[in-house]
Amino acid sequence: MKTGSSYFSIYRMGGNQTVMFYAKSETKETIREHTDRLLDNWRLLKDSYGDRLIRVNERMWELLRLAIEYHDIGKANTVFQNKIRRAIQEELLETDCDANVPHNYLSVGLVPFDQLNLTKEEIRLLTHAIGYHHERDKQPDKEAIRDILENDLQKQREAIAHHMQLPLAEKLSFRFVDRLLKRYTIHDGKSFWDYVLVKGLLQRIDHAASAHLPVESDVHQDVGVYVRRYMENKSFHLNDLQRFTESHTHKNVIVIAQTGMGKTESALLWIDRDKAFFTLPLRVSINAIYERIRYQMGYEAAGLLHSTSAFYLAEREEENWEAIKQQSQQLSMKLLFTTVDQILKFPFYYRGFEKELASMANAKVVIDEIQAYDPKIAAMLIKSLEMIKKVGGRFMIMTATLPTLYLDELKRRSIIDEEDTVFGEFIDSQNHRHRIQLHDQEITEGIEDFVRMARSSQVLVIVNTVRRAMELYERLSEMASDVPVHLLHSQFTQEDRQWLERQIKEFNEAKTNGVWITTQLVEASIDIDFDYLFTEMSPLDSLFQRLGRCYRRRVIQGEQCNIHIFTQNVSGVPSVYDEHLVRESICLLKDYEGKILDERAKIELVAKLYERERLKGTSFLREFEDALSMFDHLDPYEMSKKEAQRKLRDIQTVPIIPRRIYDEIAHVIDECRRCRDWRERIRLRMEIEKKTISVHRFLAEKCVSERLPKPFDHIYIADVEYDFDREMGKGTGIRFDASLSVFY
Repeated sequence: MKTGSSYFSIYRMGGNQTVMFYAKSETKETIREHTDRLLDNWRLLKDSYGDRLIRVNERMWELLRLAIEYHDIGKANTVFQNKIRRAIQEELLETDCDANVPHNYLSVGLVPFDQLNLTKEEIRLLTHAIGYHHERDKQPDKEAIRDILENDLQKQREAIAHHMQLPLAEKLSFRFVDRLLKRYTIHDGKSFWDYVLVKGLLQRIDHAASAHLPVESDVHQDVGVYVRRYMENKSFHLNDLQRFTESHTHKNVIVIAQTGMGKTESALLWIDRDKAFFTLPLRVSINAIYERIRYQMGYEAAGLLHSTSAFYLAEREEENWEAIKQQSQQLSMKLLFTTVDQILKFPFYYRGFEKELASMANAKVVIDEIQAYDPKIAAMLIKSLEMIKKVGGRFMIMTATLPTLYLDELKRRSIIDEEDTVFGEFIDSQNHRHRIQLHDQEITEGIEDFVRMARSSQVLVIVNTVRRAMELYERLSEMASDVPVHLLHSQFTQEDRQWLERQIKEFNEAKTNGVWITTQLVEASIDIDFDYLFTEMSPLDSLFQRLGRCYRRRVIQGEQCNIHIFTQNVSGVPSVYDEHLVRESICLLKDYEGKILDERAKIELVAKLYERERLKGTSFLREFEDALSMFDHLDPYEMSKKEAQRKLRDIQTVPIIPRRIYDEIAHVIDECRRCRDWRERIRLRMEIEKKTISVHRFLAEKCVSERLPKPFDHIYIADVEYDFDREMGKGTGIRFDASLSVFY
């Protein structure tokens, strides 16, 4: 079958009139030219990762090629051609047809199935891959399809065949519509997964070609080479964890390792020469690790993808941030740092899920700190690993603590087994960092101790809600004028919060005495090492993350306790934390009162806390099991990608701008809306987004007066006070009615 690289094909209609079959208006690209771009990407993918796509055999590669050849041929219909001609100001074509039918449905009607020597199952697969390479809200309309096939495309059949240099069906039939309406389901077994791969790869290739990008970039840039070179330059030697992951690059890996073990390097050594997706729970952590890999290690094949990554890249990159953004969105980067909501939501089987799942088939996926996700997201991650295994991808779970419930579920579903998976624990049992004291009191009763210790040390206070943090901050500020008191929580504007995050690091590095009052915001996202931690009780996995902000890089000496845990009238229960988990956590800790709590004990305690038997009757177990059951019984294609995103995020927050700040930047909003230069528009948009605060929806409903005009209509103006003075580094952030502030 002949395919060329430049078919500027034309055909004649009514005398000397010449017509081209266009695929794109922006570039005046013909259907043949666009198709050839896809074929180039098909070859690139096959040559680069063909051996890694273990579920894609030679026959499936050929079916994928056929899907590419015919996927856009339905664009030759005159209604579509006239849309493009109108856009590029060319003469319109005459036609008796006016039905507007999506081209992907029409394309199927032109495929010469009788001439392609396909099995019945292959015909079905090709029909669906082409017919649904764009997912439409509009179902196939048999009569409209029949009208265009018989009264438009049939008349142009020879010209289309000549343009595409392809054989077409002799008689254009609409019988395929009935087949198209019977969509694949999980019950189709192997056929379903074959379809997922062919359709998903077609979508990846098509989207990349439409963006004029390679479907895979920097194929020969192996991150393992850069990590080893970086470690050699720093005179670092591989530790046991890193040697373990480096020696199991062809296996799925589960690693439990404490903070400071070099988990990032160990994951990159496991990835080695493969394509990979590296997920973390928090955007600030993702940005930090991206910077480290790209700028400290010099690995330029790294991409970044999360809800605000475009703004971050625009602010950070000097020249090619647009290319990094585009290639990250197309999933073509060799190593992509991202959030799970961007790439692992395919268990929702939303329309178009195949693209993300097929991207996993030739890749490795790292899930960092699985215990940091709520039980519903953890259930989604377990289901996503099950699906990744089905398409032939590999995964690593690396975590400081692994709930037994999750490990048991991974085994029960045969996601991990002795043949394909290795498991390692890497704990430093020699160096002790934490000695704990439990206080049968509310944390407000520890204020005098905070102040006393803060006169000669660095004290970190972590509470469970913003309201409790504000309360402590105001009380300490009133009673301790000789002690520096600082506040950090999520309810500052984005720019003030980023400024405060820098300040707490600088404070810590400068060894300045004083106290910082924070929420669980600092549990995993900020690299600090304080002398003392005073904290409200929380479930053990969360609590142990907090402990990691105290004596992070030191060994404790003497008998004095550096961790003080307050167990009474704990804020955020049950709104933030499950009451049963908090109560059980207190019970499990009691044996360590006044004693060293070593790293192995932490792992064993979390394992005990999250045993299924201990969790019976808790909302945690119910949410986990309900979510798994939902994923197991979802019908594919019932929801759109946007609906899946909303369901995943369970969106309870909205971005607001306090009225005073809005008044200060109203002119910037107007300027951005009028601006025609896209680079300047992005800069202005970043300025506006920095002024926002994400607040719980039920709080916003109490104070929102209006929303911003498009394109900022996702942001609301709130008639609330905002208290922060950056020069002084003082203020509590957004000021709601105290009785309403129970968010965190």
